[in-house]
Parts: sequence; C-alpha cells; structure tokens
Amino acid sequence: MRELARTLPIRLPPLPGEALDSWLEATARRMDTTLGDVLLHFGFPGRQRAGNQFRGIPTDWTIFLDERLTAAVAHASGTAPEAVTAMTLAHYDGRALQMSSGGRAVSRHVLWGRGRGSRFCPDCLRSSGGRWQLSWRLGFSFACTRHRRLLADRCPHCGQVPRQRPRSGRSVPRPELCGNPPIRPGGLISAGCGTDLTHAPTLPLPAGHPVLAAQDRVMEIIETQTAAFGPYRTAPQRAPAVLADIRALGIRVLSDLPAAALREQMPADIAEAHLATDPVAPHLERAADRPGFMAPPRAADTAVAVTMALGILQQPGIHPAGEALRGLLEAVREELTQISVTSIDDWGRGISPVLQSVHLAALAPSLRPSEHLRYRITTETPRRPTRTARDIEQRARKIPAMFWTSWAVRLTPPEGIYARALAPALAALLLIPDSRTSLDEAAGLAGDVIDGIEISRLLQELDDLPQWPDIVTALDRLADHLDTDGTPIDYGRRRLLDYTGLLPHDRWLAICRRTGTPPGTGRRERIARSQLFRRLSGLPAESLPDGQGGLDSAEFRATSLRFTALQTPELAHALQQEALNFLASQHIHDEPVTWQPPTALLSGLSLPGPDPAHIDLPRLHQLVRARKHPVQHAAQVLGTTVEAIRHVLDERPAPALPLTKNAARATGRIRQQARQAIPAERFSQLYLDEHRSLQQIADLTGFSRSVLTDLAKEYGIPLREGPQDYRRRGTIERDWLIEQYVHRRRTLPDLARETGMSTANMARWAKTHNVPLRSRGGASHSQALRAADQAHRAPRVLRPALSGQGASERLSRFAAASAFPSLSEAASGLGLNTFTLVAQINRIERELGGPLLVRAERGRPMTLTPLGRRVLRAIRTSQDSVMKSEVHSGSERR
Repeated sequence: MRELARTLPIRLPPLPGEALDSWLEATARRMDTTLGDVLLHFGFPGRQRAGNQFRGIPTDWTIFLDERLTAAVAHASGTAPEAVTAMTLAHYDGRALQMSSGGRAVSRHVLWGRGRGSRFCPDCLRSSGGRWQLSWRLGFSFACTRHRRLLADRCPHCGQVPRQRPRSGRSVPRPELCGNPPIRPGGLISAGCGTDLTHAPTLPLPAGHPVLAAQDRVMEIIETQTAAFGPYRTAPQRAPAVLADIRALGIRVLSDLPAAALREQMPADIAEAHLATDPVAPHLERAADRPGFMAPPRAADTAVAVTMALGILQQPGIHPAGEALRGLLEAVREELTQISVTSIDDWGRGISPVLQSVHLAALAPSLRPSEHLRYRITTETPRRPTRTARDIEQRARKIPAMFWTSWAVRLTPPEGIYARALAPALAALLLIPDSRTSLDEAAGLAGDVIDGIEISRLLQELDDLPQWPDIVTALDRLADHLDTDGTPIDYGRRRLLDYTGLLPHDRWLAICRRTGTPPGTGRRERIARSQLFRRLSGLPAESLPDGQGGLDSAEFRATSLRFTALQTPELAHALQQEALNFLASQHIHDEPVTWQPPTALLSGLSLPGPDPAHIDLPRLHQLVRARKHPVQHAAQVLGTTVEAIRHVLDERPAPALPLTKNAARATGRIRQQARQAIPAERFSQLYLDEHRSLQQIADLTGFSRSVLTDLAKEYGIPLREGPQDYRRRGTIERDWLIEQYVHRRRTLPDLARETGMSTANMARWAKTHNVPLRSRGGASHSQALRAADQAHRAPRVLRPALSGQGASERLSRFAAASAFPSLSEAASGLGLNTFTLVAQINRIERELGGPLLVRAERGRPMTLTPLGRRVLRAIRTSQDSVMKSEVHSGSERR
C-alpha cells in the first residue's frame, strides 16, 4: 500500500458547500504553486490520454474520489475524510443525481444529471475570491438566493460552460478566470480563456421572486432528502421521486407550453429570459431537440420549468394540485380528452405515486362515471387499480345482488330512479373501485341480475346528480371496508342455496296461529316467502324458485308494500327464527340472517336519499296503523321516501293495534263456535269429498266465508283454485290458463266470459304468466308457443330453467361445458367469454335451486354434483327426443 502524503505546510479549510476542484485550486493558489504540484503531493495519478479518455482516471475528480485518495487528501490537508467526500458529486448520489455504474460518472438521463461543467454566481465568486460551490454543478441549481440573481451558464467571452474539463496543472490557478481553452489562435492553453467571470452579466431577481422561492424549495428537498409539503403531506416521498416529479412537469412546460401561456403564468423578466435566443451560443437552441428530457442548457430554462412545476406541487393537497395541473394540460392541449390516464407513463422514469394521483385528479372532469369509481377520484389519493381479479371475486362474495337497503335508501334519489332498479346496479358498481373489472363482468359476479348496458345508463343518471362525488366516496369507503373487514355473510354461497323448501305451507300456518296473524288466501304467504327469500339470498324476489309467476308485477309489489306495513313484531320475530332454521338445514350455523354495513361510513357525505335514522318511529307506527295505504301516506306526511319507510318497518315493525274487549271476545267466540260446529273431519268431508264451495258451506252452516277460510288454513286444508272461484277472487292460475288457451286453443274472450272478467284483463294475466298470445286473424302461432310447449314437454327437473329468452341455449352450454376440467377451459373451447359462461350457469343453478358443478381447484378438475348429473341426463334425453321428432317429421314429409 502506498505511503500517505506528508501534511501540507499551509492548510486551507474548505468553504461550506465548496467543490473539490475549487478547494484544490484555492490550496495551490494559497501556496503559490502550480495545481499539478498539489495534485502530485496528494498522490493523484498522472493522466495518460487514451483517445478522448484518460486511462482509468475520471475526467473530473470532483465527480468521485476513491477511498485511497480520500484518505490521502484528508491526511495531508488535516481535513476529515467525510468533509473531503462532501466536496464531490458523490455527496448527492441518490438524492439529486444518480451515479453511473462504477461511480465514476453522472447519469445524464436521470434527475437532470450534469456530467461536466458548472453554473456560477459572479457575486459569489467575487466575494469568496474565486471559490466555486459544488451545488452549482447540479441540474436543479439555477439561482443564487443570497445575491438574488440567476446563475450564469457560460463565459460571456468564449461562450463555453466553465469547468467542462480539468484546469491546467502547469500554472498557479486563478479560479475566478475562465479556464476553458482560448478562442484566439496561438494563445497559451495553460492560461485558458482568461475572462474574469466575476463580471459576467446575469438576470437580477427582486426579493420574493417565485424563482428564488423555487430554488430554496429544491435545495430543501435535496438537503432533507424527503418532501412532506402540499400533496406529499399525507404520503411523504424521498428526494429522487420528488425531483423526478419536478422534472416530469418541467418537460411538459419546456416541450409543449405555448409562449403566450408562459407569459401569463410567469413573471415577465424570467419569461422573456427563457424565450430569448442566446446571442453568445445560438447552437444550444438547436441542440435542444427534446427540451427537458436532459438537464436544460440554461439557468433561465431550468428556473421556468422548476418554478411552474412547484406551482403545481406546492398546492395544499392532491385535488388542488390536480386543478393546477389541469390548467397546464389544457394550455398544452386543445382538449383535455386527448390526454389519457396512461399519458403520464411517457413523462419519464421514477415518477412518484403522488404525481400519478395528481394527474388522475386533473383528468377527473373528462373521465367517465365508472372511471371515477375505478380510479377512486374523490378519495384523498386517487390511484390506478391495484386489485387482482381474484381480489374482486372475493369481494363479490361479500355483496348481495340487491344492495343493502340501509345504503340503497341513502344513495337513491327521491325521483327519477327506482330503488329496485338501482339496487342491483349499486351491487355491481361496488366491484369497480380499484379494479379493472368491466361493467358486464361486475354484473355477472354480483349475481347476474342486471347487465352492463343498464348499469351504464343508471350511472349516467347518477352522474347528473349534484351528490355524485359523495356517492362515489360512499362506494369507495364501503369497498375499502369490505376488503379490510369483510362481512359475516358469504353471499356467494347464499346465492347458490336450494330455496325450494323455504317456509312450507304448514310452517306458515303454524306461525300465523302462534302470532295471531290471519293467514290470508295464499298471496300473503307468497309475500312472506318472497321477502324471506330476498333477505336470505340477497337476490330479487322474482328469483325465488317456487314455480309461481307474478312476483315482479306491480300489483304484487304493491301488496308486498302493504304486507310490510301490517307486519307485527311477533310475526317478524317468527319469520326471523324460520330463516335461522332454514340456514341450519343448509348446514350454515355461523351467519346471521341479514347484515347491513355500518352507516357511520356515510358520515359527512351529502347523499340524494333520506336518512332513515331521522324518521320519527312512534309517529310512523301511528300512521301505518291508521290508513288503508299506510306506507305511501306515512312517506308523504314524514317527508321521506317509500323505500325509507319500508326499510324502517322491516327493521322495527309497528305493534298491532289492541282489539277492544268486545271485539276480541266476539271474534274468539265465533271461531270457537265454528270449530265446534265444523270439526276438521266434517270440513274435509264437505269441501274435499262432496266438492262443496266455501259459499255453499257458509250457506249450510251460517258462518261467513272469511271465518271458513281461516278455519281451512288452520286445519291445513288447501283451498281449490278452480274457475268457479275466479270471478269472486279475480285470480287466474298459470297451469289452468296454459291448459285452456294453449292446449285446448280456446280464445281469450271465451275464457274471459267464463271467469267473469274483461278480455283485456285476461290478456294481462297471460302476460303476467309469460303465456305467448296468438296473433290476430287466426294465423299460425307455433313459433310464439314453442317456448311454452317445450317447457311443458321437457323433463320436470328442467322446467324451472326453461323460462326466458335463450333458456335452451343456456342448458346446451351447460351440457357442453360439463365435459371440460374447468369453466375457463370450457369457455375457451366453446369460444365464449368466461364471465358470460359462468353467469349463465349461475342463472341455471338459481333457477333449478342448487349447484350443478363443483368448481375446479388446484390439482382437482371440475365435477358434476348429484343434481348436475340429473340435469345433464335430462338435457340429453330431451335433445334425443327432439332429434327423433325431427326425424319422424322428415320421414312423414317424404
């Protein structure tokens, strides 16, 4: 190891922030010796030129000093090694610049690195006797805040950047003079250009000038190595990321900002300095083909770029910064829509997530409503999606197909959008935040109750509301809550349960007897079952696989609304217990019947719908017990919506009005007399064996039809649904209508006359039961009746799935998919979208009341369930039957 150099006879301490080359020159000058002698004393190796490089030696010792030389310089000068290193650009490595591999050069393509040369302040050179600051070599250094002026870029005489190459070691240095090669032929190289740089002209800046403030902020970022101001306050960033953000915005300013916009946004002095052509070195203007992608050649250019960038990045938050950036983007583009979410990817490497959030906030007005959700535009930190497809599938299992009512009430406007239409859309939209899922895919994952086109239409209506930003915030908060805390209910599993045994008739009668509830004529039982189904499954009531139509009719919904108002706490408790028993029968013991997300997540938001918590509950109970149409009347009186009233009554039913003593005694006495006069055996004989009607039994016994109806329900005797009762009740059953109209080919007027109703009313019943009507004029109607005929002749197990458009195609696709090891491979083999195939099979499983497939898992292929095997056999049997029929028809024609 080489012996360390002897200590210098005269020691000169470095100035704060001084560059190594400046200190070495000042030391040589102090000792009145050549720079070469000082370098030789410290042990610096001699330079041996190999082409345009020096073999094994940096072109500038100020960039990097290895450990041996650092120790030698420190020993000889009496300076700490750390102080010696602090005089090289390695001091800023990883903060304001990035060293190239090997550490002997500065990367010019990162953080505006400057490989050679230095700007300078003439006043600083004059006051310090020619000492040069290390920071002047940084690409982000453009102004002297002490003397309030721009830094000079070049020698005013030769037009070259100072310190592009090491100063000659053959003379005693004079660092205040330009050391570049002389421009006069025959001049001494050792003397250099020789221009006194302390008199170089630069632009003076008044106190408080934004350029000076920008320079102070940049140096603060570099020295503290972090930023926690403005939009970085909630997510502090390291210095390289913040400087990369400044550089990215600076590129936009230097490359695209028109001169007129620049003059509007910057002080006139710095704007004109930036726009002016340099008379000394016009070639620099031609060299800047991509302004800002590398360190700007002039201090004025850098000052403009950094000052305007910090004008955006020093706003008090991401959204104010986004508004400021929007102004810049609109100035550089005629229309903001020309700029996409991914445009920022071309702005340069190393951009922080904070600037990406600011960019999204800037684009907010030009984004579609679904993109407001996808990029979480209204949150404090908008971002591009980070959730995987598996994450979104897991979130879908936590969401009911019909959105939670406590939230749907708050998010639904009082007018313009129906709550029942918006509920499935809200459920699907909850899968959009922080995901790349399309609207169609979200609809399929959330239960396939709605399609992407309808969701998009409803989104447009919500986007028109003044509360739209708060609606987005509410859904963002709820999505975060579900991802973080989950739910106590697996709605994905609930959607696939077999609900055919939910609330059987005998259980309904038992509940009615126990709670003192009149069982009704059958419609009340259907309402109770459909509402219980919706609470358990999260699906719409019309998805109930009970084989009964009309659950989605306006008449049924109106009756359901009245049932909600008339429900008592005793009946609600009994139905709740029935639901728990049903879950237990499905081997679910650890879930509640229902669950609602905490409404505290809606705190501080202005939403279009009313808050059910503000409804006067005692007054509501009083109102619903006193009117024929209590829910609508209560909503009008209390100034709220029908859905809000329905939700409150579902959670807190109104107590039943107490009967007067006389009425109670009279009702009880009459029913007791009816039980004694007509015991179960006698009632069965009269009604079932002798086929007497209720009216005939009433005429025979003297008891009213309503008492006899209640007695039949109590005895568990099913009431007939025959044509003789249609005129009285106005009800048409689907099986009877298909038999008479489809198979016997009777006309609607004929059926209307028999049942005592109008032809138009009979046509409405046909529409309710999905019975296709024959065209007028007696034309063939085989095509219109084909679907109903196929359903009638199909195996019983398939009939619930043979309703609606495309039913046969869905069943055929299930049969074809069952041969593949997974649904994704099946979709690929059949040329289908995976989400479409999954949604169609999910629909068949709901309609048939149970799972058909055990989905594939790692190492285990997809298999059929017992129900799936039955359905597959039935499909193949049905297909064989159709083929034989077609062959037979063809032979007859031949």
